[in-house]
Amino acid sequence: MRRLFGTVVLASLAVLPACRGGGHARWENSSAVDAEKLEVQVDASGRHTEVEYHISPDRVPAAVRKAMDQLHPGSAFDDAEKESHRGKLYYELSRKVNGMEVEAMFTPDGVLYSEEIQIPASKVPEVVRSHAMSALSGGQATKWEEIRDGKREVTAYHVKMSRGRNKFKLMFAPDGKLEGIVREVPSEIEVPVEMK
Repeated sequence: MRRLFGTVVLASLAVLPACRGGGHARWENSSAVDAEKLEVQVDASGRHTEVEYHISPDRVPAAVRKAMDQLHPGSAFDDAEKESHRGKLYYELSRKVNGMEVEAMFTPDGVLYSEEIQIPASKVPEVVRSHAMSALSGGQATKWEEIRDGKREVTAYHVKMSRGRNKFKLMFAPDGKLEGIVREVPSEIEVPVEMK
């Protein structure tokens, strides 16, 4: 068996954001075997709701790479993912733009679906900043992200936080309402490899 090291993101609140859906994601062994890293998202009942396969950026369709270059020109791509979201296939690319991390998710033909854009804390609404600091007692904010939909409208804010050795992601509506908290759990995943 090939061992893949990934991150399992576990829900710590029963309320999950609408963008994650509540359904069961199908595991793809062939994609898992080919992945460089995996991320699995789990809902409060223990069902996995999303699987993200980290792949080399050169394995992303040319239309997606071109769309990212037009939308967020910058340095080389830092990471790429292949994922199924609500039964549809998407590719995500990330890179640094002006020192900040930008991730954008596209359909295979290059249509923008969503973006996660790192922003300075000063650009996050005060209500989100204050709620983040009170939502995770003893936590330290490590990254602030603006979440946009395919029309590039802000739909949420994500706050990455650490507390001791644990890492968390807090998800907020634009009005500052806490929608969920997940803990990122380092994991080892073993995927069967077809014998030749």
